[in-house]
Amino acid sequence: MTKLGFLLLSGGQSRRMGTHKALLEIGEGMLLDTIAKAGEGFDEQILSANDPAIPTPAGFVRCADVYPGCGPMAGIHAALAMTACDALVTAPCDAPNYSAELARYLAEQYDPACDALILMDETGRAHPLMGVYGRHCLPVMDAHLREGRYKMMGMLEGMRLQKLMLPAQLSQHVFDNLNTPQDVTAYRERV
Repeated sequence: MTKLGFLLLSGGQSRRMGTHKALLEIGEGMLLDTIAKAGEGFDEQILSANDPAIPTPAGFVRCADVYPGCGPMAGIHAALAMTACDALVTAPCDAPNYSAELARYLAEQYDPACDALILMDETGRAHPLMGVYGRHCLPVMDAHLREGRYKMMGMLEGMRLQKLMLPAQLSQHVFDNLNTPQDVTAYRERV
């Protein structure tokens, strides 16, 4: 049986936001804590964070990038290098509608014969930070990071990739993300 962990990606610098996105107060608490709840029930929960100001949610272990400043691939790489799990379900810290239901769906649909699974929206656009990455991605990620190639989709091109559409029962709003103060204002007005 495949052991699956949950990885909350919070290693970015939040340049466009001006403050760390994970610390935004959304709804009843910090965005970090809201998304962390989606990881409950997984074999392991990991927080990818490079900034010591970001608190580690209860039940999570923390990891910092081996290749700092290299984007989300570096966060996934560092977590895969430390996990005892076979694969990690990933969640970006700036997606306020990421849910436990979505995390379970990704976990249930993951085929361990594949290197990775990525979620697609209704337009066919790939969202590689909402997916599942097997430990066997590690050597490919390491090579890309050492060579300065940080694009997730470029790294995934040569791999056994499983593309998954969002099911009808989940809203396309799971793909919403908060990158700027304007995004936060628009999100708060909508909910």
